[in-house]
Amino acid sequence: MSELSDVRLELAEGVVRGVDQEAERKGRRARLLLHGGRLGLLLVSLGAWQYFGPRLGQIVASSPVQVFQALVDLARSGALWQDLATTLEEVLLGYLCGAGAGVLCGAILASSDLLAGLLDPFIIAIYGIPKIALGPLLVVWFGISLAPKVALAALMTFFLVFFATYQGMRNVDSDTINAVRLMGASPLQLRRYVIFPGARASIFLGLKLGVPEALVGAIVGEFVSSSRGIGYAIQYATAQLDTAGVFAGLLVLTVLSLTLNALVNRASKKSGASR
Repeated sequence: MSELSDVRLELAEGVVRGVDQEAERKGRRARLLLHGGRLGLLLVSLGAWQYFGPRLGQIVASSPVQVFQALVDLARSGALWQDLATTLEEVLLGYLCGAGAGVLCGAILASSDLLAGLLDPFIIAIYGIPKIALGPLLVVWFGISLAPKVALAALMTFFLVFFATYQGMRNVDSDTINAVRLMGASPLQLRRYVIFPGARASIFLGLKLGVPEALVGAIVGEFVSSSRGIGYAIQYATAQLDTAGVFAGLLVLTVLSLTLNALVNRASKKSGASR
């Protein structure tokens, strides 16, 4: 009987392994199809651009070859790395300041109905102001240094993270909060072990959405007043009617945005906010 049980157990394990292997193969095929489809779409788009771009005119559309050559020229001259370092510094400083302030203020207001009700109309009023319109005013306040670009990037980031944190913490299940409170948890323990973990997904969503906003803020600040940065390079190329240079700057911004988003996504997965 024991031998028969062993055989049945081996058969069951074999079936489970077979099912797992089949699921793994299907998942691998799905990923290959997805990445292959993306690559194919990219190649078709580049091919169409290369074919139709010169026919539309160099000033209108340029071409991928010309954009690549513009990138190579900028890299060789060293201007690309200087501009990229400047923009990256502005984006990172603005993002960290805006995101940190957004999480802190969102957590404070979510914990106090009185404070939230008191400040709500003022927050909505400030949020309704187009942040881009504040660029010239920030230049007047802080000059043409790094500060106005960082401030604008921080403002663009702050509200998204603030609202995501506030709503996430307010939407944590009240029954769970009450049950943990009845168990004797202190307000600090309640926030640490229940509210923040429950709002984590919402907070990280705000952090993800804040990345492109910080980039927009830094670039707009460079448009308003700067002598260095990717935004300045795009503006200079536009003034020279250098469409290839404009596309080269946009490509650099795209890669930068994707890289920063990938870092936030990785942090989100490590924290358990994304499953």
